[in-house]
Amino acid sequence: MTNDALVRLEWESAAALVNQSQKIILITHVFPDGDAIGSLMGLTLALKEQGKQVCPVVDGGLPERFGFVPGSEMIQPSADGFVADLVITTDASDWERLGENGVAARQIGCPILQLDHHQTNLMFADVNLVDARTVAASEGVLDWLDQLGWQPSQHVAQALLTGIVTDTLCFRTSNVQPATLGKAQRLLEYGADLAGIVQRTLSRQPAALIRLYGEVLSRVHIDNGVIWVALNEDDYQRVGMSSGEYDGLSGYLIQVEEAVISCVMKPMGNSQVEISLRAVPGFDVSQIALSLGGGGHVLASGATLKGVTMDETIAKVLPLLQAESARGRRLYD
Repeated sequence: MTNDALVRLEWESAAALVNQSQKIILITHVFPDGDAIGSLMGLTLALKEQGKQVCPVVDGGLPERFGFVPGSEMIQPSADGFVADLVITTDASDWERLGENGVAARQIGCPILQLDHHQTNLMFADVNLVDARTVAASEGVLDWLDQLGWQPSQHVAQALLTGIVTDTLCFRTSNVQPATLGKAQRLLEYGADLAGIVQRTLSRQPAALIRLYGEVLSRVHIDNGVIWVALNEDDYQRVGMSSGEYDGLSGYLIQVEEAVISCVMKPMGNSQVEISLRAVPGFDVSQIALSLGGGGHVLASGATLKGVTMDETIAKVLPLLQAESARGRRLYD
């Protein structure tokens, strides 16, 4: 992580909001990954242990593959009927990433606090805990608990380690620092199960996902270091998946030796196309995503283009990827 990483840590204001609040809605981003659920539930459980009433929500409810995360059965598709005096968001760099629950949260009229780790964060909340030096929002939750003087329980530790492990591919990403490993060690000492997390996330894939890869890999293009593929609704329907389900395809494609940037484009209905970007160290896809209305990390970002066809998306995105491929240089040859 570079020295100019985005950091705004309003610890005192965040503590004051939590101390004066009793009913709290927690929201994470649409199509949640392991860090979204880990940070959401780690913080939810920590707040409940302090006597707070907490309602964790995510558009569409809990993805089945994260049902092992402690407390995840509490996750609701919306907070309808829950009267809150504070909203906290995790692992989202902007309002749009929070989906329909984000829209509803802005209409409540109570203070909003966000906790995030994306370099492209727009500082959208009343109080911000944003640290792009951290590898995961779940690491940021642990930092905040340290600031509050709250020691994680075993269940909190399990949720937070899930987020850290999945966002770092089990400590293999370039932003992992010695401090990251030290925090993971602490979570293990609090009772988190590293082997169990890895087996339930990184080491397992549903059969439908393997079939999806079989459907689309023959259509992959690679040109001047950019590897990309455009999916369609039929690809998902043939294997029994929906286009909103996690597929991990951009992360798979970036493993190709000849590639420095990967891009997966998939239709989301209503003339929307989701773009998933990955890069190897030495390249930056975050600014491309930001220019397209999205955001994320230097090596892993995304965006959703609206009012476009797939052909229009390809014509718009590929030149940006080719320009970055020509600009960057591999750190590891």
